[in-house]
Amino acid sequence: MAKDSNNFFSGILGVLVVLYIISAEIFAVYFWWLMAKEDSFLTTILIDPFIAEFKGLLWPFFI
Repeated sequence: MAKDSNNFFSGILGVLVVLYIISAEIFAVYFWWLMAKEDSFLTTILIDPFIAEFKGLLWPFFI
């Protein structure tokens, strides 16, 4: 019985992690687009993707 409930909760946790990763990547693209509108071309290509990815991973704090 305990083995089944442990498997159930690990499945739920796996689904939540996948949903968070998908939303983090969507927000990373969104933050990169916001920065690309304001920065130069070289900054947009070389620096902004790293900042946007960091903000995307921590998107609940930036909304």
